[in-house]
Amino acid sequence: MSRKKVMGTKNKSKNLGINELYNFMDEFFKKGLGTLAYRDSWNLFGQILLSAAWLKKDYDSFQYYKAGIFNKRFLQTPSGAYKDYPFRSFANGSYTGGYSDHFPVYVCLIRKVRK
Repeated sequence: MSRKKVMGTKNKSKNLGINELYNFMDEFFKKGLGTLAYRDSWNLFGQILLSAAWLKKDYDSFQYYKAGIFNKRFLQTPSGAYKDYPFRSFANGSYTGGYSDHFPVYVCLIRKVRK
């Protein structure tokens, strides 16, 4: 069963109901981006789900600013058949010096500076 069915996530932030969650990662996946590559196809393991309360634009309290996939070059396999894939810690039973088999995801929250 999918996360969309179980958790009721939406891929549009407009008119989000009080018990609904917005999944920022859907937009990345539609653009062909992902956090884990398998057989030359990207998957999106990392998910960020936020309720409508985080999407207000008053900024008196923390609000959503942006989300992303942290896929900097140092996290990518530098060469070979898996170039640009996540630089794994282990491959074929050996330590490679990499970080993970998938890229991390992040969300930035902002608010007004209180004086």
